[in-house]
Order: sequence, then C-alpha cells, then structure tokens
Amino acid sequence: MTASDKISSNSFLLLLILAVATTLRFWNFLEMPYMHDELSALGRVQYNSVQDVITYGVEINDTHPPGVQVFLYYWTSLFGTGEMIVKLPFLICGLLTVILVYKISKNWFTTSVGLIASSFVAVMQYMIIYSQLARPYSTGVFFCLLMVYCWSKFLFESPHQKKWLVGYILSAVCCAYDHHFALLFAFIVGLSGIPFLTKNNWKSYILSGILICIAYLPNIPILLFQMSKGGLGGEGGWLAAPDSGWLYGYLKYIFHFSFWMYALAFILIVLSVFWYNKEISKTNKFRVLCITWFFSFFFIQYFYSIHVSAIIQFSTLIFAFPFLLIFLFSLFSELSVKKNALLVICILVIGTVSLANERKHFRLFYHQPYQQQIVTTQESLNRIKNPKDVTIELIVPPYLKGILTKHYLEKQKVRFDETHYGPISQHPTPKIFRAFVFSRSTHYFIAGNLPDEYVQIIKEKYPYLISKEEGFTYATYCFAREKPAREYPEEVLFSQELELKKNTMDSTEEFGQGFSFKFKDQVFSRHTLVTVSASLLTADTLSNPILVASIEENGQSIAWGGAEYFKFNTNKQLPNKLILCYPLTGFDFKKHPDAEIKIYVWNKDKRPLHVDHMNITMTRANAFIYGLYEPLD
Repeated sequence: MTASDKISSNSFLLLLILAVATTLRFWNFLEMPYMHDELSALGRVQYNSVQDVITYGVEINDTHPPGVQVFLYYWTSLFGTGEMIVKLPFLICGLLTVILVYKISKNWFTTSVGLIASSFVAVMQYMIIYSQLARPYSTGVFFCLLMVYCWSKFLFESPHQKKWLVGYILSAVCCAYDHHFALLFAFIVGLSGIPFLTKNNWKSYILSGILICIAYLPNIPILLFQMSKGGLGGEGGWLAAPDSGWLYGYLKYIFHFSFWMYALAFILIVLSVFWYNKEISKTNKFRVLCITWFFSFFFIQYFYSIHVSAIIQFSTLIFAFPFLLIFLFSLFSELSVKKNALLVICILVIGTVSLANERKHFRLFYHQPYQQQIVTTQESLNRIKNPKDVTIELIVPPYLKGILTKHYLEKQKVRFDETHYGPISQHPTPKIFRAFVFSRSTHYFIAGNLPDEYVQIIKEKYPYLISKEEGFTYATYCFAREKPAREYPEEVLFSQELELKKNTMDSTEEFGQGFSFKFKDQVFSRHTLVTVSASLLTADTLSNPILVASIEENGQSIAWGGAEYFKFNTNKQLPNKLILCYPLTGFDFKKHPDAEIKIYVWNKDKRPLHVDHMNITMTRANAFIYGLYEPLD
C-alpha cells in the first residue's frame, strides 16, 4: 500500500469516527429535551438588554462567565428557544472536538494515536452528554483544544506564522469567557509554554499573554462578585467535598462503569507497549505536557475543594480530559491500516453498545424531568378522562415556570396550566401539605417530583397507585382514592409494624423504645427507600417530639434524620402520623457493611407523650435517579 493509499484509508476511518460521533450526538434530534440547567439558562436570557443579561442573568444569578449566556441571548433572539436550534452550536462544537483530538494526537504522536483517542471521544457518554447540553462545556472543550492546537503550532512547528499566535490569543480569550475552569486550563497551558520559548519567539509569547489578560479585565468584577457569594460547596452549598476515592470513581464513570470498556482500554494500553513508537524520546515532552496538564488541573480543584470550598465535579474536569485520553494511548507507533481499522471498529462498537445497553443513555437522557412530568401527567389525564376530578402537584422551581410554560405546556398542547403547580412551589410544611391533600374532593391525585414524605402523605388519602414513571432525577405518580380495576405493583422489600412495650412516655423519659435493623439482613440493593413512621399525640402545645432514624456502624453515627411533631400535627385530638424517608441510593454499602438503622422517638422536651404505633417499610426505589452519572446496578 502506497503512502497516499494509507492516508486515504486513515481519512476514511476518521470519517467513520465522525459518522458514529454524529449519529450518537444527533440521535432522535427532534425529541432531544432540555435538562434543568439548560432551562435555567434560558430563563436567564429573558431580559430586554444584554446588560441586564450580564447583570441579572450572569453576575447575580449564575456562577459562570458571561460568554455562553450572552451568546444564548442573541442566538435565541434570532432563532427562538426550540431545543434543536439552541443545542445545535453545542453539538457542532462536540463534533469539532473529535476532529481536534485527532489532529493534536496526530501532530504530537502518530495517526494511530489520533484515531484511537478520537474514537473514544466519539462514543464516551461523558463527551456525548456535554455535547448535547446547551451549556459552557462542549464549547469550552472546543476552545481549549483549539487553543492548544494553535499554541502547539506556534511553539513547535511554525513560530513565524503569526496566524497561530492570533489563534492562540483568540481561543484563550474564548476559554476565559466560556467557563472559569476553561480559563484555569488556559492559564496552565500558558505557563507550560515558558520552558519552550526561544530568543525568536519569547517576546511574541509574553505579549500574547498580556493581551489575553487585558481582554479578560472586563470580567474581573463579575468574577469577584460571584466568588463573594460563596461556592457550590461549604455552608449553604449543595456540593460535598471529594473523598480519597473521587478520582477512581471519575475514571470508572468515563469508561461507563463497564467491564468491557475497562478491558478494552487495558488491552489497548498493553498493545501500545508492544507496538510502541521507536522514536519515543522525541515525543516525550508531549506526554509530559498531557499528564501534567490533566493532573495539575485535577489537583488544583481537588485540594481547593477539600481546604476551601467544594468545586470539583465531573463536568469541571472535562476541559483537560482529552489530554488524559491522549496520554493513555500515546505510545502507539504508526500502525498499518488494517490494525488501525480493527482498533477503531472495536472501540466504536464496544463503546456504542455500552452506551446504549449498559449506560442506557438514550433511555435516560431523552427523558428529562420537566418534560416527562408534563407528558406523563397528560397521559394520566387522558386515561382518567375527567381532568376536573384530578389534583395535580408537580414540583417546579418558581424561576422556571415562565420558560417551562412557554416551552413545554404549549409544545405538548396540554390541557392543564400553571395553577396546578399550587402550594408546593412555596415549600409547605408536611402539616400544611397534609391539610391540602385532605381538603381535596377529587378521586385522583397526580404527583411529580415531590419529597418522599409528601408522597406518603398523599397515600394516606389516595392509597392506590395506578401509574408511575421514573427516570433521571424524577418520579411521577398517579394515585386513586378508590380501588381501581388495575393497580400498579409497588415492590415492598420489607415491612414491619414495630411492637411497642408501652404506648406512653412521661416527663422522666427523653428517649423512647429503640428498634434496630441491619441493612445486610434486609437490603439487597442500594436502590431502596426506607420509610419510617410513628403516630404521636401530645396534649402540651409546647411539646415537639421527634421521630428519629439514625444510621450507625459499630456505634459510630453515619447519618441522622428526624421528623418533628410540629411539622405534622394537623389534629390536636388524635395521634398525628410523622413520616421520615431515607433513600439509600447514595449509601456506600461496601464502606459500611455492618451499618444498621436505629429508630426511636426523642421526647426532647420531656413532656407526656402517647405513641400509638411505629412502622418501618423498605420499598424498591428509582434505579435511574442519578443514572446519567452513577452506575446502573
């Protein structure tokens, strides 16, 4: 085979990779829904001027630079807010990422490395998800790769061609305005170029750094204001600090939590050792750059998250991830076309099958909570045939109501409107919600994404489940007040009425009778919901006893939860049912094999108290709740 034939064959393989990447990213394009973050972003472009978008949509109510938000403002002003048109630029950036990974890998190492690395980028769920989101991730990865491509061309190939320096400056500025961590990566890359400067290019390179800094100056006040509000973690934040196994979990995620993907990557790394490039010493500087970039990027985020405020997420590492991938397979020499074809086809086939079957990407990603709540509710209404006989409570953040109504209620042409979102948007206490449920005269109750305790309250009046749909971060139920012809089977794993030795507690008793259950004896899946309930009555209006569920191991507390009497007492004459739910989806059973749950009533005010009954029930929980980012086991 001639050199031109080999180039042509490898170009065909690249086209095959791009075809697969395009298919996976654009699959069922017409039905691709928005995720919560996208709806939130669209809600923050509904202003009359770009200055208001920057002030209210970015500086005050966001944690990202203004680049993508300003782009969305103009883009949606021109083309509307339909999913296809809004997502299109981000999908295109995802495809361009595949090409840039190939080009950088080929320039630094060999064509084979480029084909292998770009094949993984084409089929990895990690890269596909963030290509399908209209958020600053696929754009950020694209700008980071374009920056490195121009940076490399300027430093190592064509230092006299100023177009590469201009390209480096412009793409670095785009990184800075796209995402704070894309800016961090650009800073790391910029520093790493210093050892490679020569007397012929150092002035241009330093000047380029100055120009990038000047271009970023307008965003510094926004950055400082955003930082002053605190991060995602810490006090009041929702993001937990990473543990020592965070990176291990990240690596499992990027390879689909799949034995076949692990095996494929391992075999390829072993093959690269046997089929290594004999001129390895000439390319070692690029291996050092790849691994240094990724791990310096990781460790900055990791240690900041531990010592200052939690910031590290899978999404924040994506800007440096392609270079970890390139490094892993960088030893490959220039392989024959047949070997390249075999390796590329194996990666594409195994990755695609794993994506569809093991990760269930197309089942989970294409069923997002807000759209599915509306679709499922409408399906239930169609079956019931009398919308006036149905109470509907769908949990929707107030800041999403406008964009949600405009986008999904009108799109689906449904018959119910925002009024059905009702009091749950004001976060009522269980006491208020119970009073609301029992005030309803309807025969049916549809609930979407309510807290587990609220679902149990609904079942007190509407005990029959007639339909349920579960997916990524959502669950929608339809309950009936009277027994239907067909009931939806709810899988109860364990249920026990707890035998009380006595039903009263006096002013000398602070802690009631305790009950404990070993998880290993009762729980066989982490997708389990533990529901604890107790019926209490106290005549003293100042008494606020608490139903406690404590998870412990060998006397050490792991988690603690309590349901306060004040939040449930709707009846002063009869016992009031307190409910406490604990989903075990995020519980680490391997780390805590001997964990147990302890249940008791804490009579913290030491006032007379009547305990009517106590119960513990374990039911099968939503297995897909965090399925886009966690293993589906």
